[in-house]
Amino acid sequence: MKSLKKIGVGLLAGITCMLTVSQTVLAAGTDNYVTGNDSYRQPVPQSYNVVKTINNIGDYEDQQRYFMNPQDLFVDKNDNIYIVDTGNKRIVKMNSNYETTGIFYGPDKAFKQPQGIFVDDDGDMYVADTENNRIVHMDPEGKFVEEFLNPESELNTGDVFTPSKLIVSKTGYIYVVKGENIMAMDGNGEFRGFYGQTNIGYSLTEVLMRMFASEQQQATIAKRLASSYVNLTLGDDGMIYATSMEREEGEIKKLNSVGNNIYRKYKTVGNSVRNPISDFINKKILKSVVAGNTFRFGEYFDDTGMYMEPIFADICVDSEGIVTVIERLNGKVYQYDQDGNMLVAFGGKGSKAGTFTRPAAIDVDSRGNLLILDSTNCNIQVFEPTEFIQNVHEATSLYNNGDYAGSYELWRKVLATDENYDLAHVGIARTYYKQGEFKLSMEESQLVGDRGVYSMAFDEYKYVVLRKYFVQILLIAAAVIALIIILIRLFIKYAKKGYWDYLEKKDKKMGVGQGIMYSLYTLLHPIDTLEGIRYNRTRINMAVPFIIFITAFIVRMAYLFVVHFPLVSIEIDDVNPIFELAKLWIVPVSWIPASFMATSISGGESKMREITFTSALSLVPFIVINTPLMFLSRLLSKSQQSWYGVFSALAYLGMFLIMLLTMMILNNYTLKKTIGMMFVSAFLMLVLWLVILLCYILTGRMIQFVIGIVEEFRLNFL
Repeated sequence: MKSLKKIGVGLLAGITCMLTVSQTVLAAGTDNYVTGNDSYRQPVPQSYNVVKTINNIGDYEDQQRYFMNPQDLFVDKNDNIYIVDTGNKRIVKMNSNYETTGIFYGPDKAFKQPQGIFVDDDGDMYVADTENNRIVHMDPEGKFVEEFLNPESELNTGDVFTPSKLIVSKTGYIYVVKGENIMAMDGNGEFRGFYGQTNIGYSLTEVLMRMFASEQQQATIAKRLASSYVNLTLGDDGMIYATSMEREEGEIKKLNSVGNNIYRKYKTVGNSVRNPISDFINKKILKSVVAGNTFRFGEYFDDTGMYMEPIFADICVDSEGIVTVIERLNGKVYQYDQDGNMLVAFGGKGSKAGTFTRPAAIDVDSRGNLLILDSTNCNIQVFEPTEFIQNVHEATSLYNNGDYAGSYELWRKVLATDENYDLAHVGIARTYYKQGEFKLSMEESQLVGDRGVYSMAFDEYKYVVLRKYFVQILLIAAAVIALIIILIRLFIKYAKKGYWDYLEKKDKKMGVGQGIMYSLYTLLHPIDTLEGIRYNRTRINMAVPFIIFITAFIVRMAYLFVVHFPLVSIEIDDVNPIFELAKLWIVPVSWIPASFMATSISGGESKMREITFTSALSLVPFIVINTPLMFLSRLLSKSQQSWYGVFSALAYLGMFLIMLLTMMILNNYTLKKTIGMMFVSAFLMLVLWLVILLCYILTGRMIQFVIGIVEEFRLNFL
């Protein structure tokens, strides 16, 4: 009778759980894929199959059969499984055959909402007894050994000790998730410091508040805190792998002995000064754009295309260093290598095999099987790796261990299964690099757009070529330098000729060729050039600015196709000529009406003709700098990108300076008034952009409205 009563309670508790243990091999419930920086999902072969679903503990000593709100699981070195059955206030132990071998309720059966567990190599259990505000240490038989309470320290005061997730290092240190920190204590329960806190960076607002706000005002301002940790695990390499809410460096971390994250990062925060305006744009306005254009762990868009910020509920690392995380919001499983490259993604929200309602924990056994705990469905699904993903894992492991030939052969096997698996091409490119086949490495890495490997191989290839053809290269370099000197002299000669011809022939209108040469003089003497326009405005040829605008666009398009692969800012397949045209022309073209409106109401002398002409002159630095730069880039790699970027920035700086001088010289303004009118013009440009954007949106809506009416008419009257 007692047994029947317990079974009835179990049925109520496990109403969302299945009634039997499934032992049928099932395909995972959702597609397998990988994502790149553009968030595009590239399908890959099946990586894991669901081979078992554990819904209850079976018949074990008349115990409650069904799990209730389980929150954690752990797989020890012998593949024993420990489930933190939180709702039933117990720890369930199963062997490698998924048979229950023990149930532990803690000292005096006093567990209260336990949420985490760690088991050491001796089989001793460390349980985060959350609502009892302690960590309980038990031996392999479940006998009480000791408990750890909130350690006393000046640095650890004021907070209630509610341990949730924990690990125990080989040295006996206990690491516990505690908000934005991981708290460390030794085997005696003594506080050993906080570990792994993320740098929150610099805040200009906070500095100003400290300088000028009263004590009362400062007291009302919330203290800035680092992002909280979610979970952690211990790798075979002794490193702590953790998940957090950190959106700057990345949600997945690999912490070394001093708590520094050495895993792949989004960007470096450090002590750099951050721009609050750009922060606002990135975080509040253009989240989806930023998320889609840079590397991210997981995905920032769900299956419906809605923006989301991932929360990785748990993390595990296998013996080969493969990192696997489970995401709470979309139910996806993401797997990465030690370099942070995504190997596969699968899973999702749902009730069928291979999907989850609320995934809470994940771990991996010695066979490579993934065990994923669902706290709402009250079950554990066991995922077995396919041959495809096993080859990927082994190829990665062999490469890390220095067996490049073996890694190469396995990557070839992977490509035989899926020739579009980009990471296999990257792996082959790396093995070529390690074997000194730099040109082959460049070809393979360029095939899949890996600029990092390409740059490494290219830098080495340059030195090989330089050593082999040193004399020939020296002669070619001398010839190129001589040619550059000749071209510079010709440039100066014809630019001066165009300038003086225009000024001296006052009875003739500017010719097209003469106007182009005159425009080049802007780079030599911009003030003289602009004054020449001011005092001879009636003779300028309006075909010249049109030619300059078109030439700038041609240079931009040529640049995109010619620039060296590691320095490409946009893939060739993604180039949109109209967008590139708008991006290049938007400032100088919108400057024309904005500048004219601003100067017309403030006593300016400039007219639309000369503003248009001088606005085109602002693109001359862009043309002159980018034309040789696109060819020079063929000698540079990603490691020289900063130097390359300096020259690129000079083109835009030249554009700004010419606009500034145009405003001042054409209107005979003082420098102070010029700066003021520049701000007014910039504001009018912004208004103009907003008006155009609004018109674009309204036009689209109007077209949709008209199409809707036509469709309604067709359905009802035709």
